[in-house]
Amino acid sequence: MSIIKSVQDYLTTYSGMELQEVKIEETETGQSLKVIGKVLTDRTEEEACSYALQPVGNSRTKTDILGNKTYENDYVFYAKEASADEVDRQDNYSFMESLFEWLEEQDEAENYPLLPAKYKAENLSVANIILFELEDNVSLYQVQIKLKYRKER
Repeated sequence: MSIIKSVQDYLTTYSGMELQEVKIEETETGQSLKVIGKVLTDRTEEEACSYALQPVGNSRTKTDILGNKTYENDYVFYAKEASADEVDRQDNYSFMESLFEWLEEQDEAENYPLLPAKYKAENLSVANIILFELEDNVSLYQVQIKLKYRKER
């Protein structure tokens, strides 16, 4: 598993993702399966209720005497939501503010994404809720996320 996949999976644990559409898919045996939408990579789907995580930078910030390295990865989380009327737009900001607060709470509790072997998350910060794009009745919102992690030698 990659680090970005770990962060995507982590974001799906946020219980406030109720704005996300729930899809019903049939398994090979004909059973109905409830599938919560995914946090995609780089871009959202065309329709509303779609989420994505895009890497926007990374750097090594420190190497200690034992060769352990500390990195910072920057991401943008996108939420594409319906925005036809004022109520929709207010709900969208409420969702983004709630996600922001949840991420801050997770950092305070040191509850971080489970990263691949040899990697350990140390800090998660969040900033800048922004309306990124407005088209007809759908808007794209974003929030910036920074993950600091350590790779042990």
